[in-house]
Amino acid sequence: MRWLFLALLLTPVPASALPNMIRLGYGNCISCHVAPQGGGLLTAYGRGIDDAQSLRAREYEPHSNRVLNLLSLNGHIDQDARVIPSIQLNHSPGGPYVGVDKIRLFYRNVTTLGKGVRVSAIAEIENETTPRKPRAYDPAIRPGHVLFTSALLQYRPKDGIEFAAGRDALPTGLNIPDQTTFIKARNRAGYYDTPTQVKAFLWGKRWLVAPYVFAPGGHEPASSREKGEGIMAEYDVLGRGTTIVGINSLRGSDHIGHRAMSGAYTRIGFGKWGILAEHDLTLRRLNEANGGAAFWQRVSYLQLFYYPREWFAVAAVTERATVQRPYLENLSAYKGELSMRLSSNFSIVVRGGIQRDALTGVVTPIASAQLAVKTVN
Repeated sequence: MRWLFLALLLTPVPASALPNMIRLGYGNCISCHVAPQGGGLLTAYGRGIDDAQSLRAREYEPHSNRVLNLLSLNGHIDQDARVIPSIQLNHSPGGPYVGVDKIRLFYRNVTTLGKGVRVSAIAEIENETTPRKPRAYDPAIRPGHVLFTSALLQYRPKDGIEFAAGRDALPTGLNIPDQTTFIKARNRAGYYDTPTQVKAFLWGKRWLVAPYVFAPGGHEPASSREKGEGIMAEYDVLGRGTTIVGINSLRGSDHIGHRAMSGAYTRIGFGKWGILAEHDLTLRRLNEANGGAAFWQRVSYLQLFYYPREWFAVAAVTERATVQRPYLENLSAYKGELSMRLSSNFSIVVRGGIQRDALTGVVTPIASAQLAVKTVN
């Protein structure tokens, strides 16, 4: 039996909107986040919700510090900066635990230029990178120690319409913070997968549509600098913000081959509990220079979550990934998760479970803990 990982990570979870907000009637990210895709900085309303969901629940009060007002140009700039130390403990088969120190400097900025125009960026410096696992048909990005995980020019001519251009993560129906999930790792939706793109968000009271085109971000391996197009669309079935169903379709090509992905997802929540589910089907066709194989890849995700307290959540997750020959795989994962939001600045997430390889019978334990530290304007 081999250990996949046993880690204590004092690092922030990726900046993404949490899909379990569906249980409170937030059918999308627009109410709480500056960007309709979610992630990045919160609006004043979103900061209030963030405070109210913590153990130290209180009414949010904007700062009145003159220095901070000057730095924000009287509200035209929203920003935060973080210095995050981390410790990771790994176990190699037959070897001892090894400690790896990691320092992450993190800066986010949204600058409003006026008349619905703003620029936003997320910059990061880290001494140790953690890319997703590469595969023969899908090499992983090898980021540098200095990177921009988002850099966008955004324009909102009126409520319900927004356009954005730059580098960012592609739109997705489930913004799951856990980067090890198959729906992220196998769909080029990991933390460093931030292609150059032009996208639009169109939304109404019960629906949202996000078409996009994308090209390489510049930090991918030369063989996997992918370009293509896609669309995400979702609908609130009952009209109460608690029953969202959606689809996500993408077509892309690079020097390795082509991929065509079609997926369906749902976010359902009522009060203290909810369900998040997604199933994606991808047809991959390799170029003749890479063998010319055509094969299917399927990934599924299901999470049942429950909030016994507003600041405390438990969740059960099951996943599956299958790949046809010549890259035959059949993996399943089962995880339990506890998360505690101690304040708007601090939260803890603990995960444990197993991953099973149906082809070899190998069962791999999984365990991790995260302490997320953030500042609030």
